[in-house]
Amino acid sequence: MYEPRRKLVIDASNKCNLQCPKCGREWFRNNKVKVPGELLTVSRFEKLVEYFNEKVEFCGQISDATMNPHLPEFLSILHSKNIPSKVSTAASYRSIDWYIKAFSANPNTEWLFGLDGLPNQSHIYRKNQNGEKIFEVMKIGVNLGLKITWQYIVFNYNENYIEQAISMAKKSNIKFQLNISSRWDGPNDPLLPLNKKYIKQHGTKQSEFFS
Repeated sequence: MYEPRRKLVIDASNKCNLQCPKCGREWFRNNKVKVPGELLTVSRFEKLVEYFNEKVEFCGQISDATMNPHLPEFLSILHSKNIPSKVSTAASYRSIDWYIKAFSANPNTEWLFGLDGLPNQSHIYRKNQNGEKIFEVMKIGVNLGLKITWQYIVFNYNENYIEQAISMAKKSNIKFQLNISSRWDGPNDPLLPLNKKYIKQHGTKQSEFFS
């Protein structure tokens, strides 16, 4: 008998304090339209995981997972049910203590942090992001025994710092994921890498991983 896959990817809110130029969220902001959606509640989440029990990933398309204040409780629920989980985030809105609370709620959760460039330059794309804070949070996660990944999308302002970033990640035992993007607004896109190998072409790899 066919058993359906019960994995779930959740946009757990409609909020984000970042203004990343290529995020779909920016369309709503530029057109002065309210971003659809609302905060996912604990009671609704408990109903969801009664069915989606294979894996749950928090990965916003128009929000950031950490903007939902209930995230630590969601992770705790998943931990109690032994359901694998992953959080993808880039916002630096929360306090260090909040991240420690979230990490401690479920030590089995995988975390991926979008830090596009060295910590002091990622805000060029991730507008309003505190990159230095995110890097410290990643190191804290590693020290607490969690699996932490640094996702680095290549832009022209960071393409010459990739090896330095890889070195920083290795020194801190952070997994490094290099992402090659295809989201460009033509050849005059101000963020377009100068080196063509960092521009996604048909048939080329999107990500490379460095441990």
